[in-house]
Amino acid sequence: MFTRPLDLGSLQSMRDFASDFKQADFPPLYALVCNAGLNPTTLSYTKEGFETTFGVNYLGHFLLVNLLLSSVVDNGRIVFVSSDTHNPPKLFPFPAPHFEDIEPLAHPAADSNALLRYPTSKLLDLMAAYIISDKVAEETNKHITVNAFNPGLMTGTNLNGDSGSNRMMKFTMNAFSYLIGRHGSAETSGQALADMVTESRYAGVTGKYIDRGKDTKSSPASYDRAAQAKLWQQSLVLADIQPDETILK
Repeated sequence: MFTRPLDLGSLQSMRDFASDFKQADFPPLYALVCNAGLNPTTLSYTKEGFETTFGVNYLGHFLLVNLLLSSVVDNGRIVFVSSDTHNPPKLFPFPAPHFEDIEPLAHPAADSNALLRYPTSKLLDLMAAYIISDKVAEETNKHITVNAFNPGLMTGTNLNGDSGSNRMMKFTMNAFSYLIGRHGSAETSGQALADMVTESRYAGVTGKYIDRGKDTKSSPASYDRAAQAKLWQQSLVLADIQPDETILK
């Protein structure tokens, strides 16, 4: 097993990782699974000063994929892990997120809606999967598939910590997840995610939102082409991606 340090909260760490990976004598890179999912309860920041949820869950993934695309073999697979919360049930205490501009997400005001940070980061991951899928097909000769995955409501994780109040919330959310048919577990959702990398039925499948093994429609906001184009351009600038760091335009 090969291991290397990688901090998704540091753009420099990701550049160091990618450089180290390309220079090392590793086997060919077949798959990349972008599965970070922090949900800080207080406002915090990455090393470059981006809000942590946005910086780690989205911008880190965006930069890492661009840096490693040239190393992914033909017929390789990339998966961005999204979330049900990008298109929440009406009973959730926040509306479905949408993308307008990257700056308020990267550097939010202190009084911004904290409940929207995680769902919005997962919407951006989903949009990135759609954008990169299209760009790989249009701008390269590679046949890399790029998809998004929804594990369901993972109420068995410690996404919001493990205080007594959160344990009560987990119990409530666990019952709720079964009630609305969106429950996910480490075992079942983990297997479904692994299948997207290993199973032949996903060969050639790209630009899709796979909900625990099923091809599903994502939120209307995720398909907004103008928003996708703006997100792409603003993300390139924010991550300071240079032309020689990516095979995409």
